[in-house]
Amino acid sequence: TSAVRAKYGLGDRHIILGLASIWMKEKGLDDFVKMHPMLHDDEVIVIVGKMTPEQKASLPDSIVTIARTENVQQLAELYSAADAFVNPTWQDNYPTVNLESIACGTPVVTYRTGGSIEAIVEGKTGYVVEQGDVEGLLKCTREARVQGKDYFREICRSQALANFSKEDRYKDYIELYESLTGR
Repeated sequence: TSAVRAKYGLGDRHIILGLASIWMKEKGLDDFVKMHPMLHDDEVIVIVGKMTPEQKASLPDSIVTIARTENVQQLAELYSAADAFVNPTWQDNYPTVNLESIACGTPVVTYRTGGSIEAIVEGKTGYVVEQGDVEGLLKCTREARVQGKDYFREICRSQALANFSKEDRYKDYIELYESLTGR
């Protein structure tokens, strides 16, 4: 965590993390811009993912941007350093980023959008707010910070281990297939 903070110049500020493979309006980039003026001095938005030069130029200088990466170690470090992962998506099915955050012990704050809420156990692995409620996103990130990483770390990891194991899901598919084919 301290290495991540040093690498990106985050100091001891509270990290609000956003991550998308490719940033666009539907992924909530505009909502981070709306959230920015509401931040306290001890809070910082860190956005990871690919964006156009125009998008990057339109962001306030104090929003930290990190280029898209597929380095699992780097992503895990970023998720783990954050107080909360914010996913202000306007359309999504079952976002992997939510699962990754929970697996790293970091709660998710997301809009009530499609499958984005599926992995969230309210108050345990994260929070859900109505679409467009940027103030609600920020309020929930602050609530997560008050609860503390120690509170969420164990609950999130337990949820991830119980529900996100690909080996267990493969087994479920095989059992379903066998039950449907009578084998």
